[in-house]
Amino acid sequence: MVNAGEVVNYLLAKGINCKEIPLGDNGTISIEFDVLNTKIELIHFLTKEITALPVFYLSKPCAYDNLAHVTIDRKSGIDLGYICVNDRDSVSVNFSKPILAIEESLDRHIAIITKAISDPEWNRCELLREFRTCWLNLCDYEDRPVLLANENRELAEIDVYKPTNNKKHGLNSYYFAQSQETELSPVAKLFWTDSSKRQMAGKAIVVPLTDIEPAPSKTEELGNWFVKAISKLPTQTLELLQTKFGRWRTTDYWVIFNAEVPSGVTWFALSLKSKKKQCLPTTSKQLQNWKLKAIPIRHFNKEVVLPRGGAKLGLAASKVALIGAGSVGCEIAHKLSAAGVQNLDIYDPDIYSIDNLYRHLLTEEYINCYKSSALNFQLKRQFLWSKSEGFTGKLLDLRKKQLLMSYDLIVIAIGSPTHERLFKEYLIEQSIDVPVINTWLEGFGVGGHALLDVPDSKGCLLCSYVCPETLTRGLSSNLNFIESNQNVTINLSGCGEQFISYGAICSAQTALIASDLAIRFLEEKISSSYKVSWKGSDLDAKTNEILLTDRYYQFDKSLLLMPLHHEDCDVCS
Repeated sequence: MVNAGEVVNYLLAKGINCKEIPLGDNGTISIEFDVLNTKIELIHFLTKEITALPVFYLSKPCAYDNLAHVTIDRKSGIDLGYICVNDRDSVSVNFSKPILAIEESLDRHIAIITKAISDPEWNRCELLREFRTCWLNLCDYEDRPVLLANENRELAEIDVYKPTNNKKHGLNSYYFAQSQETELSPVAKLFWTDSSKRQMAGKAIVVPLTDIEPAPSKTEELGNWFVKAISKLPTQTLELLQTKFGRWRTTDYWVIFNAEVPSGVTWFALSLKSKKKQCLPTTSKQLQNWKLKAIPIRHFNKEVVLPRGGAKLGLAASKVALIGAGSVGCEIAHKLSAAGVQNLDIYDPDIYSIDNLYRHLLTEEYINCYKSSALNFQLKRQFLWSKSEGFTGKLLDLRKKQLLMSYDLIVIAIGSPTHERLFKEYLIEQSIDVPVINTWLEGFGVGGHALLDVPDSKGCLLCSYVCPETLTRGLSSNLNFIESNQNVTINLSGCGEQFISYGAICSAQTALIASDLAIRFLEEKISSSYKVSWKGSDLDAKTNEILLTDRYYQFDKSLLLMPLHHEDCDVCS
């Protein structure tokens, strides 16, 4: 730890006006400098250990005009402004030489304050670019954002619903704003259209601003800011606001603004409350009987929520069938839904049991439910625009041409090579040209595989069944790492309790390669048949005296996409 005296002496030697002041437990220093004949004071509280970029606060920030990147702490009662110079944790700090870290941080703070004061145009542009952040600084910390389902920026009237009574967590704990025409996902409707659980909080008006001022720095300035913003509306918009949208008399108004700023379109809201019912105020005189409050708001529609989470809107139109909702299949369903696949049909006849808990995504509340139905419900709870469906059919039950032709992709995750080969034979016989991904893992953590079979391209599932010794079609996949004709099951208490040894990590890894293959295909990044494998340790296999194939020992292309085609395949060649 460096003491205040050392820092002061070092900075004085650098020509910086610095002194120690009696604040804080570990010492505090004050730095003064001039910008355009304006005296600026920065305060730094020393710490025992430097774990992030040192912070300097602007003293008496309210004495200056609204400065970009300066946040006034309204809660603490201390007249200091936090200066944002960077993401403090993203900067690699020289903690072994604290004085140098303090000096570097001070240079950054001085530079940004100097720029904000000496360049008004830059300062205004930065305030507008970070309008949302500045507005959030005016909101109460305990306020939850209003979830806005509307995307239309035009002048409109919408309803605002209160949170469900006694709800503190989940989407039901938020205010929700929507117009009657807004299309919601089926699960979203469960949250917000039940009038027995939802009460109206008031009417809201969406107001587009064509001329916007930076957000005020104090809550006391909200009234003046609001009146000024309303006065700058185009004449036609203002007339509609006064004669139509703001004419109903109520004690609660919500005004939801949107505007173009340098960082894009920003949305923000004001809550107006009055003791008696009145029309929407548009002048300073009318505003006297209203109490204004800045409200955080965020968009709640798939065009915003999906891309923010990395999902692709273009995958919404794809229709995928997933056969198998076990430990691998559930992970695939989750990853495809997270990627933006909305039309996902899940097939599995099995019941979720206690034995599944430690390598499945589903929780204990789904025990004794069909895996497909439980997984379908779980997906819709997390991915609110999902249109997934759960069915109890087996793979061989799906040998129906019209049904299969309705899918853009079929993913099979059942680990049953006989059924998979029978299904492939049916596709060939019926000339069904639907792409299929087959995926499976092997016991004892030795690896997993996925292959994409695209009709009319070189390579198919049966290419992976060409025997390396005879070069004819065999009964075991040539991708496998475990030699065939071995007992790879573990028996705990009789024939009914046999299982293959693998853990959740193996399931997830196998699901990842299959999901990646599926998403690449659906996004048209690949269009021909491929195979991909991951290779794990052979330690558990050796412990259990399991023999591994030559491919396992020679394999050095984990996670790489490789052509599936085998020149000796009796179907492809």
